[in-house]
Amino acid sequence: MLEESDVRKMVRLLAETVAVDGGQAAKKRYLMNGLCRLVDADSCVWALGCHINPGEPQVYVSFLHEGFEEERFTKLISAAEHPVMGKVVEPFFQELADTGQHLTWTREQIDPKGLAMQDGIRELWEDADIGSLVMSYYPLDQDSTSSVVFYRRLSQAAFSERDRRIIHIILGEVSWLHLTGWPNDRGASVPELSPRQRVVLNLLLEGMGRKQIAHQLEITENTVSGYIKEIYRHFSVNSHAQLVRRMLAADLKSEGAPPK
Repeated sequence: MLEESDVRKMVRLLAETVAVDGGQAAKKRYLMNGLCRLVDADSCVWALGCHINPGEPQVYVSFLHEGFEEERFTKLISAAEHPVMGKVVEPFFQELADTGQHLTWTREQIDPKGLAMQDGIRELWEDADIGSLVMSYYPLDQDSTSSVVFYRRLSQAAFSERDRRIIHIILGEVSWLHLTGWPNDRGASVPELSPRQRVVLNLLLEGMGRKQIAHQLEITENTVSGYIKEIYRHFSVNSHAQLVRRMLAADLKSEGAPPK
């Protein structure tokens, strides 16, 4: 059971989120920060999951994030899309596929065998200073999800059942936010990009330029330019501004207001 004080804070957070000025992105960020305070999370992300087949590598795009500096966020993307992670999170995505319902699990529920601690992937999570986490995914259709994840650093204690329940209840009450802010096609063609192209795409959508991306990925600016040209060609755009409009079209058109 949740304490009365927790319930009051949850109700207040939902009411305040509805009243936030601005579009859906501003409301999402307000809710993310409020939830981080409620469950003592160090950081969080809200993204579109556009490839959710159980056992296969997951693909994400259109990130909002709080609590991450540029370098750590880049490391998070690299770890989350590592090929091994498909097997690590398979139980979670199998349950999501079987039920078709909003699902919220802790790291211990997702990976009881500790597969994420095997050589090759453990180092990536440690480098990103990611310890405990809670994944809360809201299905949009059979191929995509509104995906929210909360993180604690390696030095912090694991999330509790109380934390998981608070996250699940609040995110289950904001369908109007889950459904907005994504590409019109919900990222249907994003999985066709290579893993490195997807990382560059997400950093471009973060507003990073060629020099910043090259620094973060430890590659040359010429290599980054090549990836960008391939990304522009893939999405039939000619500029960074056009790419952002295409990938965040729903965000630009929607005020993110709850249903009347």
